Amino acid sequence: MVIINAINIMFAADENYGDQLLIAIKSVLTHISPKTTINFFILDNELTPQTKHAVSKRVPRPNQVEFIALNKQLFENCPESNHINKTAYYRILAPTLLLQKKIERVLYLDVDILVQTDLTPLYNTPLGTNIVGAVIDPGQALTLRRLGITPPQSNNIYFNSGVMLIDTVRWNHASITERIFHFINHHADRLQFHDQDALNATLVGKVKLLHPKWNVQNSLLFRKHAPINTEYAHLFDEAIANPAIVHFTTHEKPWNTLKSHPFLNQYQKELKQLHAQQSDIINIVSAVNSDFIEPLAILYASILNHNDSHRHYAFYVLEDHLTARDKAILQHVVARFDADLTFAEVNESLLANTVESDRILKTAYYRILIPDVFPHLDRALYIDCDALCLTDLARLWDIDLGQSFLAAVEDAGFHERLEKMAIDYQSPRYFNSGVMLLNLKKWRQHNIVSRVLDFINQHPEKLRFHDQDALNAILHDRWIHLHPMWNAQTNILMNTITPPTEHLKKQFLETQKEPALVHFCGHEKPWHASSSHPFTPQYRYYRQRFLKQKKRLVPFANRRSLSQQG
Repeated sequence: MVIINAINIMFAADENYGDQLLIAIKSVLTHISPKTTINFFILDNELTPQTKHAVSKRVPRPNQVEFIALNKQLFENCPESNHINKTAYYRILAPTLLLQKKIERVLYLDVDILVQTDLTPLYNTPLGTNIVGAVIDPGQALTLRRLGITPPQSNNIYFNSGVMLIDTVRWNHASITERIFHFINHHADRLQFHDQDALNATLVGKVKLLHPKWNVQNSLLFRKHAPINTEYAHLFDEAIANPAIVHFTTHEKPWNTLKSHPFLNQYQKELKQLHAQQSDIINIVSAVNSDFIEPLAILYASILNHNDSHRHYAFYVLEDHLTARDKAILQHVVARFDADLTFAEVNESLLANTVESDRILKTAYYRILIPDVFPHLDRALYIDCDALCLTDLARLWDIDLGQSFLAAVEDAGFHERLEKMAIDYQSPRYFNSGVMLLNLKKWRQHNIVSRVLDFINQHPEKLRFHDQDALNAILHDRWIHLHPMWNAQTNILMNTITPPTEHLKKQFLETQKEPALVHFCGHEKPWHASSSHPFTPQYRYYRQRFLKQKKRLVPFANRRSLSQQG
């Protein structure tokens, strides 16, 4: 009979360390014994749903992962630096929360690590009457006196808090959390190494010193400090020769300025692989109010149904006062395909001077704020709610934007808007803002959001076509012109306008034969009973298939596209 060990491992992370969290978890799982299962507890400082999804996907069953959000106000008095933020203090509160879940032992790990061996033996290390097990910090080994610790307690060894085996029962019995906060509140002037100092001051005399191989810090690896005795000289040699956990301490990290380290190449290889996987995620952003929930749900269904390249989709909703029922409709569709869905509110005070109409509301301007609302995204595909996807969007997503701010389709109204707005342009081309592939990183670099908002505030009389005019006024001549198939506007599909060039005539004919994204712009909408739009039947099919039927769908990989079904 195989005996399975269940161990508990804890990390703390915010979105700035999302990649590092994923790499750390992978390194743990790569080396764990097949006889060991892991319960991961992630102390969550506003991780995005996409990072959480990535973590959950990386933790296969029977292992489990749970995210624990903490009250950030509890850490208001905790000092920070450009190297240490408040996330580091989360470990102080965690043992109390875990004991409430009947977790009596947990292994805490910093996220800037690479595990090189099975952690089961470390987890099973006897602690005796001690509260934690930890490794000496070579640079601070004999410095407890600076924390106000007096002899004989000051003769104890200062530990590094990046790897800690914690007995939560003893921790709570000794009121360690309360005592640490008391130390921080009354002796903040002594905190040179933040939470680590507070942990050392409070846990002095209750620490089992572990073999240094379990936390091979940069200072140990590079022998920056002399061992405190011959025993530690021997232990350091063993740890350097055969590290079990590599810990990238100090502000130089393998993802920024660290240039020399025996495990640098290994870490950067992991980072490169992770980024390659992340590039497979397609970020779709739309803005919606309650009136357009059904069209947006149908857009999502059509996108996911045509995911022939099996890419992962992350949908982002700029919500205009949605109800719980509105959100549930979108969640229902997305859940059927294992995609991500994130709702975000917009600061409407930034749009106080927008020009609206009966058909165009303030919601239309939300797209302008995408770079600020989703600061963790460098690239996004914005699509209006009144659209229907007829192909794999990976073809559009993978277009190289180079140094351009966006890629879009020329508006099929040919309104000569740049000239009428008195914009000094090189090309009169004016894009339709209903479908835009956005280079968000470049938007931020050039402060585009503020510049577009300034134009709105200063020139409201010029905004005949609302947000679209403002976007073109700032970004004209700085966008990539896409084939109109990627924004097959109603004027094109219903053949109500004559394009000004032979080249465009040819592209319009191609679009009419094989549109990729149908955009129901204008007054002709497929949800109107009298609609004569050529793609109204397809829209209504999706509505019947995804919003009227309740049965669970077979995952995409195990079925044919709906377009191939009878």
